[in-house]
Amino acid sequence: MEKCYYHICANGDDAKNFIICERDAKAAFNRMAICAYRTGAIVIAFSIEDSHIHVLVYGTYDKCLAFKLLYESMTKHFIAATRGNLDGVLFDCELIPVDSEDYLKTAAAYVAIQPTKDGKRVMPYDYLLGTGTLYFRSSNTIPIWLVGDDMTITKPVMMRELTARKKREITCSSFEVPGEWLVANGYILPTNYVDIKRYEEIFQTYNSFRVFLGQTSKKSEEVLKKMISVRGITLEDYEARKICGDISYALFGKRDARWLNSNQRMTLAMKVRKTHKITFRQLSTIVRLPESELRKYIK
Repeated sequence: MEKCYYHICANGDDAKNFIICERDAKAAFNRMAICAYRTGAIVIAFSIEDSHIHVLVYGTYDKCLAFKLLYESMTKHFIAATRGNLDGVLFDCELIPVDSEDYLKTAAAYVAIQPTKDGKRVMPYDYLLGTGTLYFRSSNTIPIWLVGDDMTITKPVMMRELTARKKREITCSSFEVPGEWLVANGYILPTNYVDIKRYEEIFQTYNSFRVFLGQTSKKSEEVLKKMISVRGITLEDYEARKICGDISYALFGKRDARWLNSNQRMTLAMKVRKTHKITFRQLSTIVRLPESELRKYIK
């Protein structure tokens, strides 16, 4: 099966409470390691924000989809287990194929610069919850995850050296990662599993990387448009229902999806999604089909 690059992203508007404390942040960070190991998808870069994630992965469609689904399910399970409920977090990601070499550079840079682009007072190479610090650096650079609050340098230890309780505290799950993987200050180090060389090969030179890190707003808009085209847009309910009713009447002579059979509803959903790019969540409501089924058959 062909291997490709994919951009995984979540809608921040749906997950305002994705991260509300340091424990959440570390769990979200270490979840990347677990999902990479369990699915075999190759992580090239990632950035974790307070309300969403961006990940660049490489591999077969099945492995990258498995990564996305596992990250989603682990996130929801963690939030429910630690807060008693999902706390209003609707954490659903999109898996967007990267379809050109130029767009690959744009997306790779977009993921790396995400914290700065989102207004945080930090440069990508100083951001703790991302991999921007890994690329085009000298061999004597100290990984930021080794630096403690008092600026002391922590020596990494192997996972196998930790107690079962400490391992579970770090993974926040029953899943394990290889015993030789290194951990420091509660972080499973990305150097264990992130393909740094592959990321650098995307840009080839330091200068090319520098240019794309300073990408113009037009380049950022290219990524945003791609995300919107896959994720869709949310309309006012009355507007979405009118659009759906008009298309349903034109196709089947009936305005209400309740009077359609399942095949007709799926046909209606495909047409509405194609013409108006309505989100799968809203589409599911108005055509009365499970969101999971819509995502399975509508590309």
